[in-house]
Amino acid sequence: MQAPIELQARDGLTGLLQRELALNDTRIRTIIRITGCTAMVVAIAMVFQIPLPAYVAYLVFLVSQEDAASTLVSAVGGLVAVTLAVAVSVLFYVFDAAEPALRLPLLAISTLAGTFLARTSRLGPIAFLAGFVLVLSQTLLDDVPSTEFVTHMVLWLWVVVAAPVGVTVLVNLLAGESPVALARKRGAKLLDGVAAYIENPYSADPSSLRNELLSLSQLKNKAFMWNKQLKAFAEEDNRLITMLLEVLQIARHLPSSVPLVSRRSLASMLRQSRRLFLQRRGVAADVAIDEDEPAGSDRDPSQAALRGAIDELLVEASGKAPAATPETPPPHSQPPSKAAAPMNRSHARFAFKVMCAVLASYVTYTLLDWPGIRTAVTTCFFVSLTTVGESVHKLTLRLSGAVIGGLIAGLCIVFVLPYLTDIGQLCLLVAVVSTFCAWISTGSETIAYAGMQIAFAFFLGVLQGYGPASDLTVLRDRVVGIIVGNVWITIFFTTLWPVSAQGQVRDKWASVLGQLGDLLVAKDKATATSIKTQICQKISEASTLNARALFEWRFLSRGSQDDRLMLEARHVEQLASAVFVVSRLKENTASLSLDDETDQLASQRLMTLAKGLHPDASDGSVRAAPSTLLDQARKHLDEEIDHASRAI
Repeated sequence: MQAPIELQARDGLTGLLQRELALNDTRIRTIIRITGCTAMVVAIAMVFQIPLPAYVAYLVFLVSQEDAASTLVSAVGGLVAVTLAVAVSVLFYVFDAAEPALRLPLLAISTLAGTFLARTSRLGPIAFLAGFVLVLSQTLLDDVPSTEFVTHMVLWLWVVVAAPVGVTVLVNLLAGESPVALARKRGAKLLDGVAAYIENPYSADPSSLRNELLSLSQLKNKAFMWNKQLKAFAEEDNRLITMLLEVLQIARHLPSSVPLVSRRSLASMLRQSRRLFLQRRGVAADVAIDEDEPAGSDRDPSQAALRGAIDELLVEASGKAPAATPETPPPHSQPPSKAAAPMNRSHARFAFKVMCAVLASYVTYTLLDWPGIRTAVTTCFFVSLTTVGESVHKLTLRLSGAVIGGLIAGLCIVFVLPYLTDIGQLCLLVAVVSTFCAWISTGSETIAYAGMQIAFAFFLGVLQGYGPASDLTVLRDRVVGIIVGNVWITIFFTTLWPVSAQGQVRDKWASVLGQLGDLLVAKDKATATSIKTQICQKISEASTLNARALFEWRFLSRGSQDDRLMLEARHVEQLASAVFVVSRLKENTASLSLDDETDQLASQRLMTLAKGLHPDASDGSVRAAPSTLLDQARKHLDEEIDHASRAI
């Protein structure tokens, strides 16, 4: 079997920016909505003199999402969280307003509870935001003239949140993107993108297509919430996404020897599925399909498996597929209580580290009598992530965003604000900078947080009060606070139970190898389908963590380590594709007892490899003279296991 064609991603900063800053219709509309809402809330804050105008403007960025349903959910959740936090803050003031010794324990409890529940509860975002607002409100007691004043300020916090939330929700309900239309458009685009990739493997990055398919699954759930009638398509859409993930995984393993006519035939079948998918949902197809495209002969196992998967997807898209049987849990799954125990322990450790960083930041600026660097506490909440690599990645985005946003704000204070004479001109300036920030913040997680931080630093510098800002020390203090917070986060996350991104990548790869072994011996189709989805999800998560691992301190001497990580990732992808091919071909072939024993042996070898051990050599039963495409696929899988055992 000849080697598959693999597209090499563009390396370097230029390639990264080209991918991350590419515009599309949805992104442009999101940028316009964020810009308009930001200008409106700034005008409202200035006219009615709402406290903390910088936070009023920044909350538009926090709440805004690409579709109206996501925006509504985040807005309502944020409003509920702030309401709870304000109520609890007023209650805490009864105990710690006159007793500073109680303030540190209450800060610790609030941080610990908020960050722990954020990772373990279904109401995680609400718990996190409530904990953050609660901690921030308690720190206000240190530099206020009276408890009456601080209570007044805390009650104003509800207005500070409600004003931008109300404006953003109203704009999105009137002019926002419907999750139903967005999900259909994105689904059709992905079907077309996978078809184009099959026809020309150099047309797209298959890993990016897989990530978009997985995110489409989340968007689909919001579409069902937005339009209850679409729940009739729920199970069908789930199966379509799972099948498309399988098609993509097999397609990336399609060897270079497959002729162009066969590729075009497979792509034509997938475009036909796209047309049927849109027609059944009441959308006119806009692409003409040549249904008489010659198929050619399937002489390669990957090609035959791909055709079988696309055939099933075509039947599913047409609505003629039989009802699916209920899914059964995959084998070797741990009981929920046993599986949750180590996970809860890791969440508790994470919450404890965040608590230590928050308290250290609070003590630092209190002892220095420098309240202007209070952003250190905010930094500890928003920079801390599970692994060192993820935290350093976000640290990099936060520092670079703070510097860029502070520089823009400083230039505006010196050269622009002195010439502004009314609120309209200020709103125009805010809109221009917000457009730039929204352009970055609507990208992927790789750069999005930098755009948020540029906006935050700019608003803090320019929107200092209800008149033209003229004090540059605010910018200095904010940047110093960000640095202090990052220093404490780095200290605690690298000394207390440090979690390496590289270690988590290998854990996920081991889990993928174990599930590939389960897939080979799956007894029913529902179980196999569930395992395939989980495998694609974990490979995607491992790829993201693999990129974050470059930000760990060990990258200073990474050299061959990075090469080894990339080698391991490539072998896991190839093993996944090989197992998917065998699984697909088995569905169309009568199973013999000898075949079951062969697959059982391959499954055991994958399980051994998942444990980090060297699997025994194959007995050669499928190497002798493979007579069928399935035998060829099993032979190739054995070869891939042998190759992987020498690299992983």
